[in-house]
Amino acid sequence: MWRVHAAALLLFASVCVASAHAEPAPKQEPQVRPATPPVAASPGQQILGQKCFQCHAASMWTPLRQDRKAWESVLYRMVGRGALWTEAEVNAMADFLAQTRGPAK
Repeated sequence: MWRVHAAALLLFASVCVASAHAEPAPKQEPQVRPATPPVAASPGQQILGQKCFQCHAASMWTPLRQDRKAWESVLYRMVGRGALWTEAEVNAMADFLAQTRGPAK
């Protein structure tokens, strides 16, 4: 039984000595992100990002220049193919696309 106590004491002493000689972990400075104001995106832009980019790359439609009615037609065609969008979402996306990808002037 004394051998068990001696072994435990020896193990405890070696752990204490090893931890006393260990170097402390270097202190890490917290990383601070610069404060940048959030970019206000229109509701149509947000919906477009959430809904359209699930299936399409932006390069598929960015070269197009159409009026609002044509964009609305495209969006309803996507609804016909299974897109689950409300009328309000379609209107918001059509408004955004007409403003940003409308006919060239």
